[in-house]
Amino acid sequence: MRGLAASLVRQCRRHSTAVSASAAKTAPASVSRFWKKAFPAQAEDGIRIMLDGRKLKNPDGHEIVIPLSQKRLANLVAGEWEEQERLIKAASLPMTSVAVRGIELANSPETCAGVVTNLLRYLDTDSILYMQDGTQPGTEGILALQDTYWHPILAWISREFNVPVAHTYGIASVAQSRETIDSLTHFVASLSPLHLAAFERAVLSSKSFLIATAVLKRAVGVDFAVKAARVEVDFQVQKWGEVLDAHDVDYHALRRDLGSVVAALL
Repeated sequence: MRGLAASLVRQCRRHSTAVSASAAKTAPASVSRFWKKAFPAQAEDGIRIMLDGRKLKNPDGHEIVIPLSQKRLANLVAGEWEEQERLIKAASLPMTSVAVRGIELANSPETCAGVVTNLLRYLDTDSILYMQDGTQPGTEGILALQDTYWHPILAWISREFNVPVAHTYGIASVAQSRETIDSLTHFVASLSPLHLAAFERAVLSSKSFLIATAVLKRAVGVDFAVKAARVEVDFQVQKWGEVLDAHDVDYHALRRDLGSVVAALL
């Protein structure tokens, strides 16, 4: 039974670093619930998550120990295991995913540095930097969405970090100034391991470095961030309608992932 829990945690770790929803959907099948009660157990060296009398472990066989300073996180992790029903999938354990990733980063400065480098690659390709100008036939409706969700985030980033944020129209490339890159690099590199794990989840889920930054610094809420990340999708839905079991599923998955990010910051 302990192997089944470790298998779920392994899937959580994969889900935490998955670049796309399709990658997460290739995770192994569900695991049946085998525990009656999940709860946090505090000790001098940290807080463990108990499944009945068993301690939750990572795929390497090491106990998952949450720092005493993060009691709320431990309660959230234990709570989502307690709330699981008969069949469990890794995607239904977002807090566990962020917590396990945070512990992994805390134990490996080299991995942290690699994560920072990787996330910065999302900056110049950030979707909200590539706008439509409304001159192409059929694109007029996207302007209102950009004005509502993208421009406010760009303006906030510029004010918050006191740097210019360049954007473009169409597919023309755009590059940020050295001042902007240095400022945002410092922001990410200074994050605690847990917050870096949350930021990584936000970037990979929203596919936007800048939306994730606004979420992490609580400049926008989950609902606003979800809508900002889905501007292009929602524009297509306005034109052609929603594809059931696709657009709606992706919406709720993104809302769940960004919600876990915000919860990890509490």
